[in-house]
Amino acid sequence: MAPDLRWLLLSLAVVAVAPANAQLYVCTTAAGKTITADRPPLECQDRPVRELRSDGSVRRVIEPPLTAEQRAEREVEAKRQRDEAERQRGQMRRDLSLLETYAHESEIEASRNRALADRQVLIERANKRMEELKRERKKLDNESEFFTKRELPEKLKRSLANNNEMVSAQQKSITDTRADMQRVNERYDAEIRRFRELVKAGATPVLRKPAP
Repeated sequence: MAPDLRWLLLSLAVVAVAPANAQLYVCTTAAGKTITADRPPLECQDRPVRELRSDGSVRRVIEPPLTAEQRAEREVEAKRQRDEAERQRGQMRRDLSLLETYAHESEIEASRNRALADRQVLIERANKRMEELKRERKKLDNESEFFTKRELPEKLKRSLANNNEMVSAQQKSITDTRADMQRVNERYDAEIRRFRELVKAGATPVLRKPAP
């Protein structure tokens, strides 16, 4: 709907519901001219209009219809506020979980150590497999020496290629696990910092019953 038509409909609606002693509407145009009328002036369709009581006091201010740009800006701001509210709710859930899971910082460190130990087992297992593959490769290399002047048999070629693939897979497993250990450390560091902040602010962690 065109702005002029929207403003005209608004003006008619105001007049329709106005009492017999219709109030005055005052606005200031973009050029600085003050206009007074018995209905919202069309000249001020993009400006705030003051509705005055009979004693000259302001009954209300009629804001102009939002432009497409203003509506878009308002929608962006509304989304930002929704996102921020959701972020705060998520932080509250994480804080509550933290306080319900750990009674002391030492429990967070113990949980970190268990998580790291589980991953260290994977690294040791991969290193052990790497040693086995290294011994297998030595045997394959020794066997290949008999074919220095001949083409390697297909079976030996496949064994060498398979050995290379398995070595690469174990190396990748070790690299990925070490990266995961770094992420574990960062997560637990963040949890300890947040735990300290919450306790310092007066939050009460879960209470543990003393061991019998």
